[in-house]
Amino acid sequence: MWETLLSLSGHAVFWLVLVSGVIMILFGLPGTFVIAGTALVYGWLTDFAVIHGSDVLILFGIAVAGEVIEFLLGAFTAKRFGGSNWAMAGAIIGGFLGAVWATGFLPVIGTLLGAFAGSFVGAFVFEYLHSPNTAHALRVGWGAFLGAVGGKLTKITLAVAMLAMILVRFL
Repeated sequence: MWETLLSLSGHAVFWLVLVSGVIMILFGLPGTFVIAGTALVYGWLTDFAVIHGSDVLILFGIAVAGEVIEFLLGAFTAKRFGGSNWAMAGAIIGGFLGAVWATGFLPVIGTLLGAFAGSFVGAFVFEYLHSPNTAHALRVGWGAFLGAVGGKLTKITLAVAMLAMILVRFL
């Protein structure tokens, strides 16, 4: 009886942490690594009977890919919208600084909004300094904003796919 209760409690905590990993992404935290790390711990505790070592490696690979995509998509989208290398740097720097700055004002949603707005402002300002054309710089800033949103949505999608991968192992 105690073994069953302990097993059920352990599984409940396991799934709670996995779902929390997806939610953490909204706050700018590395939720995909939490998901992969939780799978690693579960695999280790169960001698990799359900979640295999290869699954864990794939999950960590997806986590790394998600971080890279999220980090760079705003910059590359700014470039795609006609921005210079300066705009790409501005999108990255602005996204980071915006997330840090806005977290102090709105701890829950500020990180997300700050990263999006910071990407826009950073790309706009750096592009305007590089080539003082307001309409062009606004277009580039818009591209950085869209890229930042796309990067976050991509990372959330990857996290949900990671959960699905783990769920399939239990079926």
